[in-house]
Amino acid sequence: MPRYNLLDEKWIMVADDKAVTKVSIKELFNNAGRYKEFAGDMKTQDFAIMRVMLAILHTVFSRFNAEGEAYEFFDVDSESFLQTTEIAEEDIEDYEEELYQTWIDIWKAKKFPDIVSEYLEKWRDKFFLYDDKFPFFQVTKEVIEKDAKGGGEFYGKNINRLVSESNNKQAYFSPRDDSYKEYMRDDESARWLITLQGYMGTADKKKVGNAKTYSKGWIYDLGGIYLVGSNLFETLMLNLTIVNNESNNLLKIQRPCWETDTIERNVEAYFYSGIDNISALYTAWSREIFIDPNHAESDKFVCSIAKLPEIEHSDNFLEPMTVWKYNKDGEYKDKYRPKKHDANQSMWRNFGLLTGVGETVRKPGVIEWLNKLDNISDSMKLELDKENITLSAVSMIDDGNATSWAPIDEISDTLTMKERVLADIGDGGWVDRINKTVTDTKSTIDNVLRIFLLGLFEIRNMDKSGIPKYIEQFYFRIDLSFRQWMESVDIGDDKDEKEIEWHNILKTAMKNYVDELVSNATLRDYKGIEGSGSVKNIATIYNSFLYRLNQKK
Repeated sequence: MPRYNLLDEKWIMVADDKAVTKVSIKELFNNAGRYKEFAGDMKTQDFAIMRVMLAILHTVFSRFNAEGEAYEFFDVDSESFLQTTEIAEEDIEDYEEELYQTWIDIWKAKKFPDIVSEYLEKWRDKFFLYDDKFPFFQVTKEVIEKDAKGGGEFYGKNINRLVSESNNKQAYFSPRDDSYKEYMRDDESARWLITLQGYMGTADKKKVGNAKTYSKGWIYDLGGIYLVGSNLFETLMLNLTIVNNESNNLLKIQRPCWETDTIERNVEAYFYSGIDNISALYTAWSREIFIDPNHAESDKFVCSIAKLPEIEHSDNFLEPMTVWKYNKDGEYKDKYRPKKHDANQSMWRNFGLLTGVGETVRKPGVIEWLNKLDNISDSMKLELDKENITLSAVSMIDDGNATSWAPIDEISDTLTMKERVLADIGDGGWVDRINKTVTDTKSTIDNVLRIFLLGLFEIRNMDKSGIPKYIEQFYFRIDLSFRQWMESVDIGDDKDEKEIEWHNILKTAMKNYVDELVSNATLRDYKGIEGSGSVKNIATIYNSFLYRLNQKK
């Protein structure tokens, strides 16, 4: 007997103005404007769930406009709402225009139309968490037994990343008591199931078929990037890249995982590059997962899992929610690959990667989409230029072990600025100027602070491998100041004056930092060391530091 339907049950955690609450899928879409943001157990979990919600929107609005009317470029079955024929290439331009209009109409309405709920009702039977025929994001017992001899066991303490305990090593600082680590409520199981399909690792042994490489989770390898609006409706809309024709996406029928006619066919897609549309990518699996449909919350949680093949990473520009790295050499020479965020760097230090500034830098699809929206904002009265926009970055950190790639922590960061500034992408525009300011900041730190530290470490006969710690400590000190400066930038500001304003802040912060280091100087520091006929001590390297600092504009 199927049970726990995700359309009705309250399992998605969201925050409103007062508290964190749980809502169903239908409640989420019906009241998205009332909620501030996703507020799940981890930011990586929120990212995974948001992509499933976006897959629903991409599927619906690839077929229907804001009035709930099917586009005329292909056939849509009235009973299932399935798109049954593909669009002709000569109709793409007209189709794109209608997709833009659909997005505009929904944005202006400030709520999602009824066609979303109508679509979900058509597919109600595919949204049961527990089912012996079509369980959500899972396979049946028969499928995993046939494909992977039943798979390997995976427990509640493994799937819950707040515990993330292996069978061989205890998590000593778990937020859960030992007696409860193996148990999960149904709403938790739903959230962690989706997260597991996106962020897994490769430590498990059972595999499906014979593939060259197996998936650790598609979004595990992403340097996730998305736009945040003033409420959840705006956030979903800003990331709904509805006119995304990368990899001929618009020519393809959108096929989220629940729309395949059999589970076997969904699994087959990973063996013949069938993940060729954005809805399929947003609902991609890393594992065949089987949960006993008779499982009860009072039972210890256990599921069976088996690896699925990896989705091609190189030049897979169908993915709009990642930063990219261009490989100049090596195995992936001349290819772009998703780039995970650096756990030790604030996202503003990679502003060029985020905004696509540079000769071989590729702009993330969601940023490209925002630029397109800005181009039509004035004529369509979208009022995007009145909005502050927040860029949010999210990545999962792995253990660095190539045999497991076990998830151990997450990266989450935000950067807020005015939309009209982020959209000023022309030559000499604000995006170029802010990127130049970031580059100049790094140069000042490298050529002024680092040189002082090299001298200091030489005088004290210290291991120079400790210098990066001091550099990162200084970056931490200026982090909030740079964020506040960036948020203060407006489109009408004089660029030279704002750049000078920041460099004055930077120089003051750097002098104060070095003054602190000098204030702790010892007699040995003043005695210094001799070399090349002169003495190098704390006073001489401090004077050299001041000289270099004052040479910076």
